Amino acid sequence: MTILYQDNRWLVINKPSGISTHRAHPGDLGIVEWLDLHHKLKVYTCSRLDKGTSGVLLFALAPDGVAEAQSVHEDERSRKTYYFIAEKTSQSSWFCDAPLDGKPCSTHFSTVREGVTSALYKAVINRGRTHQIRRHAASSGIPLLGDPEYKGADFARLSLHCAMVEWPGISQTLHAPLPQWFEFWLDSKPQEAGYLALVEQRYPFLSSVTDCCRLLHRGEYSKDIAIDKYGDWLCATGYRETVPARQVLQAHKDLLTTLCEICNCKGGVIKTNLRDPHKNRLFADIAAWGDPIPDSFLVREHDLHFKVQLNDRQHTGLFLDQRDSRSRIAEIAKGKRVVNLFAFTCSFSVYALAAEAEVVFSVDLAAGCLKQGQENVAINQLAEAGNAKFIKEDTRKWLSRQLRNKQNNPRQFTPFDLVICDPPVFASGGRGKSFHVEKEWPGLADGVSNILANDGIALFANNHQGGAEPFYYDTLRKVFSEVTRLNPPLDFPQVGTRTSHVNIYWCQK
Repeated sequence: MTILYQDNRWLVINKPSGISTHRAHPGDLGIVEWLDLHHKLKVYTCSRLDKGTSGVLLFALAPDGVAEAQSVHEDERSRKTYYFIAEKTSQSSWFCDAPLDGKPCSTHFSTVREGVTSALYKAVINRGRTHQIRRHAASSGIPLLGDPEYKGADFARLSLHCAMVEWPGISQTLHAPLPQWFEFWLDSKPQEAGYLALVEQRYPFLSSVTDCCRLLHRGEYSKDIAIDKYGDWLCATGYRETVPARQVLQAHKDLLTTLCEICNCKGGVIKTNLRDPHKNRLFADIAAWGDPIPDSFLVREHDLHFKVQLNDRQHTGLFLDQRDSRSRIAEIAKGKRVVNLFAFTCSFSVYALAAEAEVVFSVDLAAGCLKQGQENVAINQLAEAGNAKFIKEDTRKWLSRQLRNKQNNPRQFTPFDLVICDPPVFASGGRGKSFHVEKEWPGLADGVSNILANDGIALFANNHQGGAEPFYYDTLRKVFSEVTRLNPPLDFPQVGTRTSHVNIYWCQK
């Protein structure tokens, strides 16, 4: 997050495109909720930017600031300057004062720079109405690039950026630099502009929280590839199993080189994904570029650190799509009895321990994953208290044993306050005990509910993109009184008609 200004009354940030000012539903995160979850900043909305709009966004740090901001808007004592891209026009400067929704408003437009086929425009307003600049631009014959709602050409994002705000009580002009991709588009480099527009939605905005994020999500910009940033390195995954990693690298070399420059990365790896879950490895082959990548290194998320391996043919060691979920767990873990099922490398456990949970059990059948989990706990200096417990066991067997203990000794059984259950889609358990999440989901839901305290919370997740999401939700609804679907983080958007990258549910008993 880029903070442009902060005093004891106001907080001003450079908002990225792709996130709303306020959440749309309980499982969503707008900027207001994101600031609270990740930075413990309680802010109050003074003005809004559309989800696709980037730039200067002002919040009050106390409730009475909202009324003050309302007075500023009504008296038109603020001045806001936006920039956008649209087709060329013969006009160099003009006003549009057409009322919107029966309310008076005016926008001053001017042409700033002409490109090969498009132009950069400036729009100045004192008080904004809903979609004012977008609607006034469309009525002026220049709908914004990336604004199909008002007949603008399709693009990776809405090309509207709030660059400057003059606000009474703040002596300096609040300024957010223009997105870099504007220059690429004006220079008639649409593909490069598209890539950069997506990257700028996530990096460097997320760098205040982590040095890891997804730069390009699968399906974005019609690419069957995902590109993640882990510290100083990139990790790309190709989803066409028949295409070798080296070939994928050559096809995307210019893009990867550009991303390394933008994100200050030293190089990276390309992996091709295997669709057959019964093969021993998740990735068919690996191709690397740039400086040699260490066998393992540490990455940061908030004040915590995690070991990752990009050269491995399994997972890197940290699932980026659970970043928000880990912070949600940390918010409520203090003093709680926690169990992390299918713990993998124990990132949820680390968060719970750092939040001063009473005890945290990490259950997983893979000894290597638990070992790395123990290393993650030790790296963050959380092992000394002795409240981190690691159990190498099939989660189904562990759950059955807990249920027997509860049935046989109900008075001695201590329920759990918080349960995390994030199973793999497929797993081989040996001796015919393979795991398929769709088959096992009802048993997991029932088992977790039965070991959970009456006021407990359970976080369920899976990334079964080929499954029927309503089945997972409805199954949980049968055993929990309240189930909330949670959206993945900002850098894992739903693309077109493609199913969500991950299913996440917050369950209350």
